[in-house]
Amino acid sequence: MRKPGDVEVLQGSVGGLPEPQAAGRGRRAEARAALELGLRLADLLVIPGAAIVSHLVRNGAVSPSQPQRVVFGALLLSTIICFGIAPLYRNWRARGLLADLWIVLLAWTSSFGLFSMYAVLVDMADVVPTFWLVAWYALGLLGMTASRICLRVQLHRLRSRGLDRQRVLLVGLRAPALKLHRLLRGKPEMGDEVIGYFSSPGDIATRRGGDAPRCLGSIDELPRYMDLHRGEFDQVWVSLQMGSGPQIKDMLKKIERFPVPVRIIPDISGYGALNPGVHLVGNVPMIGVRQGLPDQHFRLVKRIEDLLVAGIAVVLLAPVFAVLAVGVKLSSPGPVLFRQRRHGLGGKEFWMLKFRSMRVHAETPDTITQATRHDPRITRFGSFLRRSSLDELPQFFNVLGGSMSVVGPRPHAIQHNNHYEKLIGRYMHRHYVKPGITGWAQVHGLRGETPELRSMKKRVQYDIDYIRRWSPTLDVRIIALTAFKVLGQKSAY
Repeated sequence: MRKPGDVEVLQGSVGGLPEPQAAGRGRRAEARAALELGLRLADLLVIPGAAIVSHLVRNGAVSPSQPQRVVFGALLLSTIICFGIAPLYRNWRARGLLADLWIVLLAWTSSFGLFSMYAVLVDMADVVPTFWLVAWYALGLLGMTASRICLRVQLHRLRSRGLDRQRVLLVGLRAPALKLHRLLRGKPEMGDEVIGYFSSPGDIATRRGGDAPRCLGSIDELPRYMDLHRGEFDQVWVSLQMGSGPQIKDMLKKIERFPVPVRIIPDISGYGALNPGVHLVGNVPMIGVRQGLPDQHFRLVKRIEDLLVAGIAVVLLAPVFAVLAVGVKLSSPGPVLFRQRRHGLGGKEFWMLKFRSMRVHAETPDTITQATRHDPRITRFGSFLRRSSLDELPQFFNVLGGSMSVVGPRPHAIQHNNHYEKLIGRYMHRHYVKPGITGWAQVHGLRGETPELRSMKKRVQYDIDYIRRWSPTLDVRIIALTAFKVLGQKSAY
């Protein structure tokens, strides 16, 4: 029991906390807010600063001309638009440095792309100083890269002083809470740390003791612990069974005198969840159980990535397209391109393009026969196209048209989808994102014929894993691996 003097000290403190502890929590919150503001201010200084330096290098101290001032304003406006849409400042702690820099590159490049469209529309492309723009782009990208590296160095310094770490108490330990604990332990840059948990019925800690955080007692001991350790924790996360409404209400009632943020971690592990998220419609919160990319703002990032990669590929490979088209035309009578209906985003059908690799033949209605080794339908030139994966190149036009992505689950024939969705659980989850020219399954050797059901199951597992883990850096990794592993792979025929 407390002495009366102790009660008086607590009542006289700010927010019911001893003043030094409340001040410590306030300093941690202020440090986090300062870092968020610092990131935005750094970009606000770097971008116009890079324009000024570029102008000084090219023109010296001469005042900028009227067209330059218009260009400056238009480019700043396009930067504000692109940076506001891209997830540059959202959840940046949860991303690695490379992923963060990739998003910066896409957003900065998109700003110049948007300005280029504007310059063409208003017929001012001839008056734009090319050297100035190129130097501005390069210096701006270099400056934003340097600022983010410095920011992460500062993060480590703050953590060493205990100013950038949220200490969390867990109530209950369901599967999602244990997953969170592992994530935070492996990514200290996120700034959250689970200091322990209070056990409840249905916990999984007894089976995973080695991975679980330290047990601080049972759920009934939570109020007493919070009373004795005021200021030593910053948040309470509740991880109880979905049907534990009365228990959760009772627990929240007992700790309502402690003014700390409380969050509930829903356990939806048995619902076939795919990148679940929380949405607020008006003032009504909802839990999204199944959706596409982990962050819906990443859809724009991925689209920009697709347009950049596909646009560059089409321009650079134009001579290759012409040579292959002639080769297909000479190999056998028929069209150069082969079109087939496939399922795309949301299960909608689209026409997928390929260079024709087979002789023109008729299929039985509602059936698609997979190509096999020594398939007599494949031409000699078509065999080369399939082994080298060059028959897939026309799909860059699908990407530019928006029906496909450069990286994603490979689109299967509609007849195959209708067949496998009845045999493989969560098979159609592949269509929560756009299909891709290459994918996570393909760089792991899963392409070509699938004579056994387990081969298709492995493909689906990799496809779902890709959707869960998506990031710009993962796409870059898959594109790089495709060049080394998929092109010329012997499993395609």
